[in-house]
Amino acid sequence: MKAATIAFSLFLLVAILLVDNVAAQERAIRIGFPSVAFQELPLFAASKRGFFRAEGLNVELVQIAGSPAVAALLSGDVDYITHNSRIIATAARGGGVKSLFNYVAKPIYYLVTLPEIKQAKELQGRTVGVSSFGGAAHYITKQLLEFYGLNVPKDVAIRALGPDSIRFSALVGRAIHGTLLPPDFAVRSKEQGLNVLVYAGDIVDMPMGGLGTTEKRIKEKRDEARRVLRALLHALRFVNDDREGAKALLTQSFKMPAASAAAAYDLGVKIFGRNGIPTDNGLKNLLAATREELKLPADIVPETVIDLSILKEAQRDLGIGKAP
Repeated sequence: MKAATIAFSLFLLVAILLVDNVAAQERAIRIGFPSVAFQELPLFAASKRGFFRAEGLNVELVQIAGSPAVAALLSGDVDYITHNSRIIATAARGGGVKSLFNYVAKPIYYLVTLPEIKQAKELQGRTVGVSSFGGAAHYITKQLLEFYGLNVPKDVAIRALGPDSIRFSALVGRAIHGTLLPPDFAVRSKEQGLNVLVYAGDIVDMPMGGLGTTEKRIKEKRDEARRVLRALLHALRFVNDDREGAKALLTQSFKMPAASAAAAYDLGVKIFGRNGIPTDNGLKNLLAATREELKLPADIVPETVIDLSILKEAQRDLGIGKAP
């Protein structure tokens, strides 16, 4: 009787362990992203077009704001985040995270102004809106204005107004004279009679959207990360090469009218890279912007904030070369 009881207890223990193991395997990988915005097109392509599933991954996309996203990553509530500048800043302060991949290889922004402002240099004595002081967007705004001979704040006043939607409304309401906006808002700006003057990426080289995770996950879930990056590499190829498929995704998942989706795609596809690796100069500018934002005394060493080793493994798996 005792032997039968022991055997049954062992059976129950094994069954519980098996159930726990299956449950762990079925747990969705959670990827946090800041907003349903054009720059997240590769992430949505990987999810909606089955690239994650093809790698055997069950992925859940979770919309979450900037600072809470890093906290959620560190607490394990999400497994990866696409808030690239937040990842870089946290890593620079020794926060135990790394950037793994850049799918937005260039700035996402266009300089948009009021109808009467026909050239960037006409912003002298005017006010330009930014999302916040410090960080990549503020840095790009300053570099762009300086390219046209305008000093900040001597020649141009800067106002921190928040996200794209608020800055767009402020521009339409004539509360500011110009701002940087992504392709989808640049299309809406044209529809409102505003001027879309220049693409910032033609002047400033800087990667923006990407994927990061904790150093702990890199160590413990390296194969998973490799499969995530393979899926995103497939998604980049889809976004760059399948115009009709990408337009359909913008219409279906981003709820954009067909004509606006086509216009946004044509304006915005140039922001996406092909191999997930930032250019040396782009990374240099991103680290300079981060150092300025954090007021760090010394330059940021790239290896302290970015780990491309898993990406290079994923590239080899797919036979992808080094060309951007």
